[in-house]
Amino acid sequence: MTTLDEALKQTIAGEYVTCGHKKPFVVDERDGDIHCFVGFRKRMGDFENEANVVIWERDRVIREAVAFIERMGEARLGPCRAETFPEPDTMEEFLRSFSTHGNLASYFPPILEKLGLCEVYKKGRALYIRNKSDA
Repeated sequence: MTTLDEALKQTIAGEYVTCGHKKPFVVDERDGDIHCFVGFRKRMGDFENEANVVIWERDRVIREAVAFIERMGEARLGPCRAETFPEPDTMEEFLRSFSTHGNLASYFPPILEKLGLCEVYKKGRALYIRNKSDA
């Protein structure tokens, strides 16, 4: 398993797919933030403008997400639109303090998986995330 300090040294830029629907998106790192280019921007290759999903403070959100998942044991992803209140104790609720966008729990967990820190799995009809050491 990758340690947190080792993971923070890795780049996260690249192509990903969302956890549930396997929709493609592209991640770029800018000024210490995580920029996710979702949908039409990928086809157009328009990466000069601001991404349509931005998660602030890359290192801090990764550290705190791993601690949140550790504290919970496992966390339901629970992604929802920006105008909807996320359910309590979900990954979506946790991530809302790092962005003004919604559906964050669709885009952030694949980054944690790429870093080797966490894994997403299905339990019933819902998707959950847990630390790799708990698997």
